[in-house]
Amino acid sequence: MAPFRYRLQVLLDQKVKQEEAVQQHLLSIQRTLRAQQQELDACRREQEHADATLLHRRAEIDAQMAGGAQGEWWRIRRNHLARLQEDCLCAADATRAQQLRVTEEEENLESARRDLAACSRAVEVLEKHRERLASRHKKMAEQKEALEQEEMANVLFLQKRSAL
Repeated sequence: MAPFRYRLQVLLDQKVKQEEAVQQHLLSIQRTLRAQQQELDACRREQEHADATLLHRRAEIDAQMAGGAQGEWWRIRRNHLARLQEDCLCAADATRAQQLRVTEEEENLESARRDLAACSRAVEVLEKHRERLASRHKKMAEQKEALEQEEMANVLFLQKRSAL
């Protein structure tokens, strides 16, 4: 009997390649997500630093107010505090924007995981199909061989019987 040949091997090979491509894409997304999360951590640290600086400067100005101050000094300090508040708002905006990018990458990661699971299921189904067909082919070959051996035994038996 001819050796087993899986007719859908080309399709299986394509599905395996597709699964490998999706795995690579998943790894790429994971690397991007890690980078985005590190950037988010940096933004949070920057925002905390800006908030701490604002609070510190405000406390300094409040302490200096108790000692009395001149009008020009007040204007300079008020402008300085306004810039610090603007820095805090910019840092908060940057943190929110980075959080959105991280969330988007997390959604991309989940999508890639679903795609990988679907590809893996398709490969698994085809591999099981191939195994069942190979098993069936082997069983048929064994049955055919057993039938041939039985036939040979019958021929030998009939030859011995007719010789007697």
